[in-house]
Amino acid sequence: MGQALTIPRAALTAAEEHRRLRSLLAQVEGAFGRSTARAATGLDVVAAGLDTLRGPLGAHFEEEERAHLYEEIEERAPEQAPVCARLRSEHDGLIRRLDSLRTASPEARRGPTWAREVRSLLADLAGHEERETDLLTRTLDGSIGAQD
Repeated sequence: MGQALTIPRAALTAAEEHRRLRSLLAQVEGAFGRSTARAATGLDVVAAGLDTLRGPLGAHFEEEERAHLYEEIEERAPEQAPVCARLRSEHDGLIRRLDSLRTASPEARRGPTWAREVRSLLADLAGHEERETDLLTRTLDGSIGAQD
């Protein structure tokens, strides 16, 4: 199967995964229940949301690696290699941070830093997915890529 079919299919799959991940990120953020108490809010709900996020996020990162998505983009657009390398290198760190926050004790969750670290992770995940989506979109629409 050639690049013309592989990258678009992988990119469309990734785009759908990004939509699902954004929804999960929003649910976790919403569980903080900023100004008013409401059902499905609180630190325990945030922790449960992190547990829910782990499976899809890990599967998303694994699929990108299994499909050699970044390698295909680099082959098509060598100038994007630094962007691909950065995105690829972020995967392990994001998963490690998520796992660390997921396994925090109930006491640690109520400490002064846990919520801040969760929000930081959510922002970093959203930024990562946004950069990835941008790269995939530009690859698909032809605004980047080697000219034959």
